[in-house]
Amino acid sequence: MKLRIIYLIILFGTFFALVSCSDDDIDPKNLKQYENVAIVYWIGDNSLSSFAEDDIQELSQGKDNIPADSKIVIYADKANQEPTIYELDAANGLKVWKKYPEKEDCTDSLTLLTNLKTIVKNFPAKHYGLTFGSHGNGWIWQRRALGPDESHGSKWLNVPTLRGVLEQLPHLEYIFFDVCFMQCIEVTYELRNVTDWVIGSPAEIPNPGAPYHIITAALCKGDVRGIIEGYDSYYPITVIGSSGNEKIVQKPILSAVKCEEQKNFAALTSTYIKKYFANRQTISSYTALNIQKYSSFFSSYTYCYDMNSAMYNILTADDYAQWAEQFEKAVPLRWAGNGTWSADWCLDPTIYDPEHFGGISMYIPQNTYGNSTKNADLQHYQWYKAVGWDQTGW
Repeated sequence: MKLRIIYLIILFGTFFALVSCSDDDIDPKNLKQYENVAIVYWIGDNSLSSFAEDDIQELSQGKDNIPADSKIVIYADKANQEPTIYELDAANGLKVWKKYPEKEDCTDSLTLLTNLKTIVKNFPAKHYGLTFGSHGNGWIWQRRALGPDESHGSKWLNVPTLRGVLEQLPHLEYIFFDVCFMQCIEVTYELRNVTDWVIGSPAEIPNPGAPYHIITAALCKGDVRGIIEGYDSYYPITVIGSSGNEKIVQKPILSAVKCEEQKNFAALTSTYIKKYFANRQTISSYTALNIQKYSSFFSSYTYCYDMNSAMYNILTADDYAQWAEQFEKAVPLRWAGNGTWSADWCLDPTIYDPEHFGGISMYIPQNTYGNSTKNADLQHYQWYKAVGWDQTGW
């Protein structure tokens, strides 16, 4: 009987000890303070699951490039696996920090906030950067920007919701979207107050995405140019396709938006939006043909216009000269692909006017979109009012 009582005391004591060791009871003073923590959030419970695993291995390969005062923390939700948080540094390599007991919808706003707060609380740092891996649609499918999480049907994360989550976290040095179509002005303006830089592509990117073994140091240091240059330097590469034929994966189109310039940039752009699109004016079909486009999957609808190319073709020479000066400040880093098929996965559009390549897309409302909801969806973004679309009748 005494042994049974002692056993019960130990059992209950262990239970309460485990309960008391929750995240809520962690004393930040007892945790190591890092200079930089790079967070990678992989929404991979979908067709990209194997690429999520590849990226984790690439990050592990690049561990020796991680500065001693920095760490990479990876949240990965992959198909047929419970979500896992990994920690990675030069001294210890890749380690599982937390294994979740069951599947979760990692695109859910509360889940995303909880996961990011958990990382921030347990890995305190002076500086944070955030990378997303997933499928992406930019803003053009208003409710389907990042995702999907297919463990709970087909759930997606939209950009205004993402902004609301990130507003509750420490300010970020950068957000890097290793995702198709996310580098559009509607997205970058929405996120302007939660980060210093937004890095991404206005077009499709190869499924393998960034070469993380090359850019580990840049991710940790918040080196925006280093992230883009490392990405760019890796391509083109030769890939053996499923049919056994060699394919060439071409250079992705990339740019970086400087967020502190967004307010002035929007104010100036507003002058021309209200001038050239008043009373529901829009571009002619001839003008549309001359503007650089980034949409291949959405080939029936030109939702993704290069912003610099569009304004060059719409504005007068004098107006464009003034606008372009501010554009250079807002989007100072731009790398163009060379416009051929990227293996069996994606199509890099031909850059047919390199002089006016902008590396970021914009939406232009048009009546020709018919029953499309895109004109109405634009109203859900802060960019809509910031540049005066609401005063044009659109």
